[in-house]
Amino acid sequence: MSDKEGHSDTPNEVSTRELARLNQFVEKAPQNNYNIDQYKNQLCRQIPGKQEECLKLNLEFVQMFGEMQKLGFFCALPMDPKKTHMECQRV
Repeated sequence: MSDKEGHSDTPNEVSTRELARLNQFVEKAPQNNYNIDQYKNQLCRQIPGKQEECLKLNLEFVQMFGEMQKLGFFCALPMDPKKTHMECQRV
């Protein structure tokens, strides 16, 4: 990404900004369960009615996983072997 003057952000600046977006997304509903989808690069919040709200992030899977752990979530693969996302629950 670049700013108005054409300066490109460093990868570290992008990661810092994206981690802040992840934190704000989780802060809005910290009691909810979340899924990390590594193929779509997004974090999804489970909401009533079997629906979800998702946030697309410019982060690697391990960055999202690590940040969710820092926020007090336990993340693991679901029991269904057909599903490839990580499910995160607050511990």
